[in-house]
Amino acid sequence: MGDIDDKDRRIRELEEELARLKGQIVVTEDEYMGRPVLRFSGAFKPFTLGLTKCRIILKSIDKIKEFVEKYDEK
Repeated sequence: MGDIDDKDRRIRELEEELARLKGQIVVTEDEYMGRPVLRFSGAFKPFTLGLTKCRIILKSIDKIKEFVEKYDEK
């Protein structure tokens, strides 16, 4: 069973590295301390968000979009 987990982990690492090189964002489901999280990786330091923060973001998505539009360099 450990070999499968190691292979899956290695495949995920390679997919994330390829996406980073292409300038893409990879979002994968993961687990932290037994709880589900989303893992974001790409051409930036990887980070995770749990359900609580994802819910907050969804409730605030319009403000987030306005903020990005206001300060985004075009």
